Amino acid sequence: MLLAAAAVTALALTGSFLLGPGNSNGEASTSSSGSAGSRWGTLPTGWKPWQTTVSATAGQGVKKAPGYEGDTSPTCVSDGSSVYCGGTALLPTRVDATTGRTLWRAGIAPAGVPADRYITTVLGVDDGLVLVELQITDENGVGKAQSVMALDGKDGSRRWSHPVRTDSLGAAYGGGVTLTQEGDGSTFTVRSARDGSVRSTVPVPRGWLCSMLSAGDFPYVDCGDQTDGSHATRFYVVHPADGSVRTLDSPAQTASFVGILSGRLLFLESDDQDVENGPDLIYHRIVRVDPGTGKRTLTPLPEKYRGGLPTLAHGTLYLATSSGLVTAFSPTTGARLWESHTTLESPGQASVDAQGRTVYMAGMSGRVVALDAAKGTVLWESAARAEVLGNSGLLPTVWFNRGALVLSTSDGTIFTLDPAHPERKPVDPG
Repeated sequence: MLLAAAAVTALALTGSFLLGPGNSNGEASTSSSGSAGSRWGTLPTGWKPWQTTVSATAGQGVKKAPGYEGDTSPTCVSDGSSVYCGGTALLPTRVDATTGRTLWRAGIAPAGVPADRYITTVLGVDDGLVLVELQITDENGVGKAQSVMALDGKDGSRRWSHPVRTDSLGAAYGGGVTLTQEGDGSTFTVRSARDGSVRSTVPVPRGWLCSMLSAGDFPYVDCGDQTDGSHATRFYVVHPADGSVRTLDSPAQTASFVGILSGRLLFLESDDQDVENGPDLIYHRIVRVDPGTGKRTLTPLPEKYRGGLPTLAHGTLYLATSSGLVTAFSPTTGARLWESHTTLESPGQASVDAQGRTVYMAGMSGRVVALDAAKGTVLWESAARAEVLGNSGLLPTVWFNRGALVLSTSDGTIFTLDPAHPERKPVDPG
């Protein structure tokens, strides 16, 4: 179960850690949705509540999204000022987070390949470059070719590209480098995001399955032994500056990494999932690991918590069940801080504002909830935005464009909210 979840975990962690809460690069503003000292932040200059779709006409590149029907969920990341989306039958697209205008759509699919045979994933943004993974499949959905590339953030043009293994669990970006599995899969490769040059290659044990992650501006590789009966894992800490790697043998359960706390790697381990538990995991232990020495600190949870992918933000761990129950607890003691019921359906990970005062979560329909970070009190819940629910299983994340919220839904809708007035009606960005 845990290794099967590794690919989804890697994708979710890459987006939420690399480009999640606190990484807002919006322009300076003179307008505000609240007074000084207000819970709600300052809105970007020229901001209005807008709503668009990933298939909207683009200003540059491929103007129309070829073949996209809105029946698969996009995968998006944000750098604060823009949202970058990819997905099944979707070419990488950049949307301005303040105006909602689609700035460009990159024409990176090989000529003659129909839309239902390519999948794009935006890995991250590096000083004007957009790192993207492109997979080409056959008519049965089996991978035929896969590559990682850098696109120019201004117009979506390709700057460099390298092939990767078609059966890898995906690539990652962090700290100015990309992580990929290439060739015969016996190594993973650390490349410069600027020009694609190789920083280092690291051998992987034969018969091990690895996923690439990013957290706290550092890239990591999480591997598990596929031998029957083996629970051995390896965790690789990559130093972007020179590509050097620190290898930790079996620090924690695979697919349990959640982030960095006081310089230590933090893992949240779960029980083996029972079919009756549905989509939620049952978490039972916190593991903290010194990345330099490998020393572990094990903390059994005083009670078991149920939920999806955890979020570590402002010194607190957050979980949400598929039925909308949100729990906050200490990442050092495991003690529950608060628990709050919401009406969200299959919520994604939590996002916490820069001040650490408000927690936001969203469901697959685009319904958003705001909770007080100290007490868990529900401050408001917004209406749903998606017309239909996609079937990819990818869960939404709330991003920040200064004081505004930006989200995407399962049917390809992208929209923004004023958290002080979430009821405001959106406009078409045109």
